[in-house]
Amino acid sequence: MLSRHTSWIHLLFGLLIYGQAGSIWAADGAQRIISLAPHLTEQVYSAGAGDKLVGVIDYSDYPDAAKTLPSVGNFAHLNIEKIVALKPDLILAWQSGNRMKDLDKLKQLGLNVWTTDTHRLSDIPRQIRAIGQRAGTESQAIPAAQALEQTLATLKSRYQNAPEIRVFYQIWAKPYITINRDQFISQGIALCHGRNVFGNLPSLSGEVSLESILKADPQVILLGGYPEKQTFWQQAWQKIPGLTAVEKHQIYPMVSDWLQRPTARFINALPEVCQTLDKARVAYGLKSYN
Repeated sequence: MLSRHTSWIHLLFGLLIYGQAGSIWAADGAQRIISLAPHLTEQVYSAGAGDKLVGVIDYSDYPDAAKTLPSVGNFAHLNIEKIVALKPDLILAWQSGNRMKDLDKLKQLGLNVWTTDTHRLSDIPRQIRAIGQRAGTESQAIPAAQALEQTLATLKSRYQNAPEIRVFYQIWAKPYITINRDQFISQGIALCHGRNVFGNLPSLSGEVSLESILKADPQVILLGGYPEKQTFWQQAWQKIPGLTAVEKHQIYPMVSDWLQRPTARFINALPEVCQTLDKARVAYGLKSYN
């Protein structure tokens, strides 16, 4: 049980590095694109290039149109022959999720592989711009990226002086698994002026003990992970006395499908995260910034 979910978490929360370009494409942009990560599939649509996708990796489930595209495998096994048969002129790869030996093989076959990642929230709109440039859809990608940048700027301006509030973001239970400050969800919480109580974890995600949670005493618990687990987790917390968040009823299920990929949907969901933390501030008698 744990190994499956730990693997899911590893794939979901890997760090990214921004941009290695592949070879030259046509003047009007790439016409046959393959995406090797679900979040990159979303980014292609945000860049206005969804109609140029000819293949995607498994679990590319947003938007609905992506579900109809041919699968080229999964993180553990890419179907190299199928990728070649689809004749892509641009392959979008996830440096932290795709296996390097698979990417090397694609490059050896002469395919144009662009490897990308997301270290900071600002990389999300920057990635949309870059995809638009490569796909020849800059007229759609640039305004989409600008809108996301405006959302980030607005949230920073609104909440930068808000009282900081202690937050525990839960993505699994028994063992409890959370994220560190470098993970993009934690960066979003910080933008809302929440402080991740496990920001100093040595890895992007990791196990923490109940004792350490009690010691950190979060004022807010945000429930991520699988939606079907959230109700159970919320009920389980009520049986654990001594936590400020429990005593003040500040435990909130989050729409994890929006939050757990570094895409436009994540940035567009951040106002709701900030509003949730501001609601908690009111519960503690602090000033509201909404």
